[in-house]
Amino acid sequence: MQSLRILIMTHAPLSPEFGAGQMTINLGEAFRELGHDVTLWSSHPVPQSNFNIFSLFQHIWTARKKFDCFLANEAVFDIIDCSAVYISKQVLRSGTIVVSRSVQPEVLYLIHDLFQTSNFRNLLRKPFDIIDILLYTFYLIQGWQRASLVLCLGSLGFEWTKNKVPWISKKLDYYVNALASKEQQLLSKIRIDRKLNLSDSVRFLWVGRWSSHKGTSMLVKFILEQTNVRPDDSFTIAGCGSSAENDIPSHLIDSGRVKIIPTFDREDLYSLLAEHDVGLFTSKVEGWGLVLNEMLESGMNVYATNAGGVVDLMPLFPNLLRSFPVQSTISNQNNHDFRDSNWQKYYEHFTWTSIANHYLNQSAISSKLTQSEGKI
Repeated sequence: MQSLRILIMTHAPLSPEFGAGQMTINLGEAFRELGHDVTLWSSHPVPQSNFNIFSLFQHIWTARKKFDCFLANEAVFDIIDCSAVYISKQVLRSGTIVVSRSVQPEVLYLIHDLFQTSNFRNLLRKPFDIIDILLYTFYLIQGWQRASLVLCLGSLGFEWTKNKVPWISKKLDYYVNALASKEQQLLSKIRIDRKLNLSDSVRFLWVGRWSSHKGTSMLVKFILEQTNVRPDDSFTIAGCGSSAENDIPSHLIDSGRVKIIPTFDREDLYSLLAEHDVGLFTSKVEGWGLVLNEMLESGMNVYATNAGGVVDLMPLFPNLLRSFPVQSTISNQNNHDFRDSNWQKYYEHFTWTSIANHYLNQSAISSKLTQSEGKI
């Protein structure tokens, strides 16, 4: 394949600390390793409006204009990769192929947030929030219609989109998420060095923002049930900010059975993974939390809800990755040795080189590139 000019646009800062930014960097690096000319561009920061009604629509509208201004001064790209909501007429003029690549289930997030318990002031805003979501959804559907290829993040998002938006099914596919190769090497070392916990106590780890869509209420319920039956078990809740302390009983925090780490540096994640036995993933709605990959690749047993990348990862880890909520308490006797898993098959699919190759081999891309080469 000829060397391609590829533009990847993201709404997130181009930093590994942000999920969408991390994915953009990893995908871009994989394309470069395949010999392509890659430009990464972020709309962040987007100026905030003083008019806070229809704030989501205003944010997208402003980011689209910023993106259009950038593209107006650039030569045509072979591929433009961005979220569907940013696919304007200018994007179509600036890219031979336009790929709508999702990094999260946008509509499901918005619906979930809309129906959360609200105070009286927020209830008065509900009609405006609904209109805001409808305007956003219009941009989303318009972008899907305009795109040459629509890539969902994970098979769960793919199935949902295929069922809800059947008229784009012919140009619909999905991709998986993965860690950067350097991170995978570090986690592989943690996995190889991991010692089986022969004691009766289990050390649990949960990582994420303290938000209702992350299933925090289910997590708290499980902690109460588990600590009631197994008083020697411990829990670490990391990266959650300060809000978690309000939902965890103070006696569990004071006794040290629940440890809350509001923030941590990226480098500290590796010691957290090495020092715990079981990972918990409780999301109700999720794009693809990379913490799943991180926990599994570090050799941890993981109990997870059916969200994000769980459907795609579970066939490779039938013993290591199991369903949450569990029917009974968890002990070390329930857990399995990570060496039972098929790591070779995992790394065949869950690397960015594999993801980039799958991306470029999509028929919607290869056929259009072939037509473009024939016109030269």
